[in-house]
Amino acid sequence: MTINNSLLSKRFLCHTLLPCLLILATTSAIANNENITKAQQTTDSSDEWAESWVEAPPPSPWQLTGFVEAGYGQFLQNNMVENSASLNEISARVNLDYSHELFEASGKLDSYYDAVLAKTIFHTRELSISASPFSFVDIKAGRQVLTWGTGDYLFLNDLFAKDWQSFFSGRADEYLKAPSNSVRSNWFFNQVNFSLVWTPEFTPDNYITGERFSFYSPQAQQIVAPEQGFSVDRTHKAQWSARLKTRINDVEFSLYGYQGFWPTPVGSKTLVENLGGNPSSSQSQNQAYFPRLNSWGVSALAPFKGGIVNFEYATYNSIEDQHGDKDLIANGQHRLLIGYERELAKNFTAGLQYYLERTKHYQALVDNSLVPEQLVAENRHLLTLRLSYRAQRQTLLYSLFTFYSPSDKDGYVKPAVNYQYNDQWLFSAGANVFFGRHEYSFFGQHQDNSNAWLRVRYQY
Repeated sequence: MTINNSLLSKRFLCHTLLPCLLILATTSAIANNENITKAQQTTDSSDEWAESWVEAPPPSPWQLTGFVEAGYGQFLQNNMVENSASLNEISARVNLDYSHELFEASGKLDSYYDAVLAKTIFHTRELSISASPFSFVDIKAGRQVLTWGTGDYLFLNDLFAKDWQSFFSGRADEYLKAPSNSVRSNWFFNQVNFSLVWTPEFTPDNYITGERFSFYSPQAQQIVAPEQGFSVDRTHKAQWSARLKTRINDVEFSLYGYQGFWPTPVGSKTLVENLGGNPSSSQSQNQAYFPRLNSWGVSALAPFKGGIVNFEYATYNSIEDQHGDKDLIANGQHRLLIGYERELAKNFTAGLQYYLERTKHYQALVDNSLVPEQLVAENRHLLTLRLSYRAQRQTLLYSLFTFYSPSDKDGYVKPAVNYQYNDQWLFSAGANVFFGRHEYSFFGQHQDNSNAWLRVRYQY
């Protein structure tokens, strides 16, 4: 509620000062007047108090928030990419939300100047509408960020789009999850929740292309960084994701299914191009593409010994390489994850994960590979450790996340510090450090991409 100062002043003169003067002038008369009761005095006082206030208008259904951020990252050694900076941008975010009795609408617009790519970019991160047409179903349609699963930086049944360029460059963690144009429905049946996501046009990851980071090319047998990226054949077909979730006692169980395509272009096909219309002068070249992929999996999440334990499994069926004998298409996989997180001391938390990636039909892959010595191990093991400590009343966060693969002999270290100075200002700094014995391994190929970064954000 708000006070009307002018009205309050007039009422104060009329109802307070003048009566006081009369009271002072006729003290004896008032003293003898016993007809005024205490209850009447209380009622009159309440009426005057109520009249001196003005009712506040109802809250607005609109809410506007956002931030402005500057970020810079520098490679820690020479890299063959054109720019020595891994991150160099000024960005702005506008969040606009609208709430109605029947629906809710949300929009998030990012705009930034990227000095690494030397261009201004406008990106719609979210533009969606959600509603509950029935008590047992929620629907959200439009551009949105989707995620599920139990892994920490490890994704098994979560095949929604990721932005690896943002993750490796030092942008905020929220940008690891990329948006897609989808329709998501949640159905509630007693203790069971069923989610179905339809993406009319397949949305791939924002993978490494060579513009910002270098990578290993099996075709070229070396680290490359093509200025214009590399040619990829995009598909416009739909993808489907589903999850069935329930809780039994303290354990949360989920069952997953996916029908679509590999999120990165792990397939290559041969294109034949005729030169001058003469078949004898035709030439062939390989073009990357997204092979078809189906998957299903399960997960469980439960409290254990003062912490949280999680288990997740997924099987990837590479539809176009059912027997693993096609060298230019990724084999199917079994993926397994076991993790545990616990607070070891006040404000100090540790999380461990073991991840196994087993390649299906591995011997067929070896027999048909041109460079079998560079293939990933049949059983790729990966260990992760997350340490985080909060200080200064939760405003200062120190974190360290490490990946290490005993089978690949490579790893990735990601330290970071975040300081929330006040409600508006946030300061962040950190690094992305890669190491490995071989330049063709998963993390080893990114050794030259190691970088340190810092960001300053103003929130409104």
